[in-house]
Amino acid sequence: MNNSIKKSIKRREMILKGGLWKTIVYVCFPLAIYQFFTAFSTIIDQMLSAHISTVASNAVASIAQLKNTISAFGAGLAAGGAVLVARYYGAGDVKNARGASGNLLLLSIIMSAVIIAIFIPIARPVMQLAQISEESIEIGYTYFVLQLFELALVSINSVFIGLEKAKGNSKLVMILNVVVLVLKISLSCIFVYGFNVGDLLWVEVSSIIAQSLLTCIGLTLMFYKKNILQIKFENFKLKKLYILPIMKLSIPIFFGKFVMNLGKTIVNGLCGSYYNVATNGLIVGALGVSNNISGLTTNITSTFEDGESSIVSQNIGNRNLKRSLRFFGRILLTAAIIALIGYVLTRFIILDQLVALFSNDGDENGQIYMQYIKEIYTYDSLSIPALALCSAVLGLLYGFGKTFLASILNFSRIGIRILSLVCLHYGFPNLAGTTCAGISMAISNGLIFLLSLICLLVFYINLRKKGFNGMHLGDPEPDVSELKF
Repeated sequence: MNNSIKKSIKRREMILKGGLWKTIVYVCFPLAIYQFFTAFSTIIDQMLSAHISTVASNAVASIAQLKNTISAFGAGLAAGGAVLVARYYGAGDVKNARGASGNLLLLSIIMSAVIIAIFIPIARPVMQLAQISEESIEIGYTYFVLQLFELALVSINSVFIGLEKAKGNSKLVMILNVVVLVLKISLSCIFVYGFNVGDLLWVEVSSIIAQSLLTCIGLTLMFYKKNILQIKFENFKLKKLYILPIMKLSIPIFFGKFVMNLGKTIVNGLCGSYYNVATNGLIVGALGVSNNISGLTTNITSTFEDGESSIVSQNIGNRNLKRSLRFFGRILLTAAIIALIGYVLTRFIILDQLVALFSNDGDENGQIYMQYIKEIYTYDSLSIPALALCSAVLGLLYGFGKTFLASILNFSRIGIRILSLVCLHYGFPNLAGTTCAGISMAISNGLIFLLSLICLLVFYINLRKKGFNGMHLGDPEPDVSELKF
């Protein structure tokens, strides 16, 4: 048995019977570091675009939410597939874990091709539908088209990342992604500051180069013979045994992520429709920047959702119900502490410095743009603690395969946000657009906090009464199941 497989077995034993805090630190914290660098990379993109012009910065921020909406396809598929793989792996069924991995990768490749084929011909109408200003469309159209190619690569990379997380190998995920982000940032800085280019497309070219590197590495490792979940070409056949469970788990996650991000795009569109004239077309970009700033914290807490789902899935596969719930309590506490620290830092200590990064002082709109961002973030930041709880609950539900219940949370969040924005706009016509936008975010995320508690309570009551897949909370904790190759 080679060293790579021995390390995988050791990680699996830690997740299934090791110390709880040690496991959380090992699995979740590398993902948190990786997401922090991802959020930081997004901020760098905004800084680079601001160096070009405030209009360019506004275009990048406006397009970002549209990109997130489309990325829900690949992200939902990878998340659902990883839950299934982790469950097989936790049960020691390596053969089916490999089969599910191969089918997941094949589905991702097919979906990537479909995304490119559908969205490139309609890129401009989609941007117009999202109420992105014509000035931003002109400067950002090619940038957005290139992002569609990047999303195809990201979809494949998400499968690789999901499979590594399913094994608990978060350290490798962190290292590779940090290397990729450093490459992307370096290339972007060379293009914008070194060559002094004035076109956004070069910022995106650097992203495509970096993601292509990760794709090459990921495919190599997924087919590597010393990988315990090695994908073989014989696994590249769509099989009902794997496709149906993957789709059952993935479709609710996809719809939840898609509707949530689509809802944000709709909110941006409504704000553009209501307030673009009054704000010189800057409000949609300001909303995106506010989201990026809160993402410095919420992206980190959301990684506990990913790590938790992998940990819980493996333990469910090993038929250890109690241990799964004990992980949830500790992850919830950790996410809450990080959220509180992030809220205090970004809202009261470094907000002015962060906002200054997103605008070009040489532009006449620069100072106004900065003020809009601060006005929105004052309210938007209130959602940070609420989203931490929501992430912990979603991680638990995903781990148990309760993806439909999880999607209800995401559906509800955005429905509440749209309704609150419309009510504020028509009920309080004298309120500034930035104030309405910020308050609608705070209201929706505050209510989702309460809905998360309700979903958690309903889930726990049903678990105590009915158990799960023949398991009950009163059952003795089992030994670690042996691996069957």
